[in-house]
Amino acid sequence: MEFFYGAATGLAMSLMLGTVFFVLIQNSIDNGYRGGVLIALGVITSDTLMITLSIFGTAFLPPVPHFDTYASLAGGMLLLTLGFFSLLKESPRLVYPATRLGNLVYYFSSGFVLNGINPANFFIWVAVTANLRANLHYSPTQTSLFFLGCLSAIFLTEVGISVSADRLKRYFTPRILTWINKVSGSAFVLLGLRLLWTGWKG
Repeated sequence: MEFFYGAATGLAMSLMLGTVFFVLIQNSIDNGYRGGVLIALGVITSDTLMITLSIFGTAFLPPVPHFDTYASLAGGMLLLTLGFFSLLKESPRLVYPATRLGNLVYYFSSGFVLNGINPANFFIWVAVTANLRANLHYSPTQTSLFFLGCLSAIFLTEVGISVSADRLKRYFTPRILTWINKVSGSAFVLLGLRLLWTGWKG
């Protein structure tokens, strides 16, 4: 049962209109669903690392003063760059690049970095872990099943988003693709400004 509770939680988290959601759609339209799958693998790897840290704590990590501030500022700048690139991009084309190691690393690292640069993601996992321990009194086995359900649902949902975007792109005209770039770019800019504001206040 804990696995299904975790799956429901993961499904809700993966449907949030965050950065990764728009990156999955845009990359799947531009380059096919395989890039989206690799991005999803990067996201899952990042989430697994954050869940591990939330369970075992950060006692073994060296303290980094103002880490949240630096992460927010760096993430904000990255998202602004991606946003302006999407807004200024012209003549959208559907391209299927050859499968090369560089492409694999790029897509995987994109998912890993974009998911990891938002400090809110880590604190969400910390809050979930605290709730499992303090309120639900989950055992280590129950906790593992819960997070396994979370990660499975997140990965499958993001793969589904990638495949759907890839299948539907045949109906997209250049004008629609341009609007998708504009919407994605605007989302990146807004999320980037939000991260910069968070870092500035910190």
